[in-house]
Amino acid sequence: MSQHTAFPIVIVGHVDHGKSTLVGRLMHETGALAEGAVEALQASSDKRGSVFEWSHLLDALQIERDQGITLDTTQVWFASEARRYVIIDAPGHKEFLKNMVTGAAAADAAILVVDARAGLAEQTRRHAYLLRLLGITQVAVAVNKIDLIDHDETRFGAVVDEVGGYLRSIGINPTALIPISARHGDGIIANGPKTPWYHGPSLLQALDAFTARPSLAAQPLRLPVQDLYRRGERRIVVGRIETGRLRVGDTIRLTPGNRTVKVAALEGWNLSVPKLSAIAGESVALAVDEDVFVERGALITEPPPRPGKAISSRCGFSGSTGPR
Repeated sequence: MSQHTAFPIVIVGHVDHGKSTLVGRLMHETGALAEGAVEALQASSDKRGSVFEWSHLLDALQIERDQGITLDTTQVWFASEARRYVIIDAPGHKEFLKNMVTGAAAADAAILVVDARAGLAEQTRRHAYLLRLLGITQVAVAVNKIDLIDHDETRFGAVVDEVGGYLRSIGINPTALIPISARHGDGIIANGPKTPWYHGPSLLQALDAFTARPSLAAQPLRLPVQDLYRRGERRIVVGRIETGRLRVGDTIRLTPGNRTVKVAALEGWNLSVPKLSAIAGESVALAVDEDVFVERGALITEPPPRPGKAISSRCGFSGSTGPR
């Protein structure tokens, strides 16, 4: 199977809960790493005088290695016996929330990583809500660092209740909540012997249980804003339609801000006839009927049903300020 037909999954969660570590370990456990990659990483860590970190397999930018954080989305490929995957590692810091939205827009399902010690943190809530906003409802929760709570079943149960309850309150029914140790590889391919009280799927088994979504064009509209231009008095919004369709006259929502506007025109150079619609996979330049403030990294979606307003207020989203 080619990389273009791989099943796309985004991995999200609060900063330092172990997302990049989990992806690095998952690649190792599935044999996706190039020969000698682990040895080279160990040698690099020794040279730097730092501790070996699986996350450094993904953190290509020097600043990320130095600070130990992920700034941009990274895509890597691996395969189970069932199928091939592309996994999108998204940044956890709130300063890079736009990068997370752009990465998640391309995914069909998600892994939400939660530190077993911290439980439901601020960015966990934000990322979960954004998954729901993007229409991603297939979510497996990896309760990471289970080794740091001595594989305590009671604490794991409390995290399951807290995180599972929150996800269900925003319309996401998690497919599995799995105790794992990304650093040591427990619960990733198979359940570890130190959690005999857990009888659910391993993380890879949970991923294999995800189902493919409908065609990209048949899904709800998701258009991450890539740039903005001025054309006379018009502000032109440029981006690639990741899913759904867009037509002149459609009402759309801009997030953050939750501003609703209408598509006034689909712009283009040297068009013999006006462009009236576009579908997933097409790059578009659109003008809206109001002069609204839009930034690169914003997301264009269809307007939500009315109950969405009640959900957004509970999740810390309000007015034109977006996530706080």
